[in-house]
Amino acid sequence: MKASQRRHAILVSAAPIFNRHGFAGTSIAEILAATELEKGGLYNHFASKEELALETFEYAFGEVQAYFSRELSAVTSGYARLVAFIDAFERYVERPVVDGGCPLANAALEADDALPFLRERVREAFQTLRDAVAHNVGRAIAKGEFAAATDREALTDMLVAALEGALLLARALRSRSHVQRVARSLRAMLAERRV
Repeated sequence: MKASQRRHAILVSAAPIFNRHGFAGTSIAEILAATELEKGGLYNHFASKEELALETFEYAFGEVQAYFSRELSAVTSGYARLVAFIDAFERYVERPVVDGGCPLANAALEADDALPFLRERVREAFQTLRDAVAHNVGRAIAKGEFAAATDREALTDMLVAALEGALLLARALRSRSHVQRVARSLRAMLAERRV
């Protein structure tokens, strides 16, 4: 197996572990068991646990982006894309592309103060998510689907915060019903805003 293929295989194996247990909760022994490598073999590809965690997050977030890209590929921007995003988010909770849930939400909880090496990348990833939602809110306003006076930034923050918050509720309370209720409420709220 080529080095790049082995590196990718390590990321695929490590992503669910980091995603379920976090950086602090994941041991190198777990990674070695999952990848069937010796410590030297792992460190031949990654200089440190921090580098492995960062690249694993990059891989996992890339998988999530690819999922949403596929789910939304046939939907035009604006109102329809916002509704499709909510629908895709709800489906994602049922069948995450990386075991352990949303890597963005999981990493954000842990990286805030404890993991400065990961904090900036998580911030950038959240900004990417927020920018995509803001673009479609802006398109809905520009297309006359929402009133011109709609506060784009406030609506964007509300959509992102509601979905990510519902995800945290679902995880903490072990029930997907929280995401389903929030998704239903968001779809109804967007429908009421339509001009």
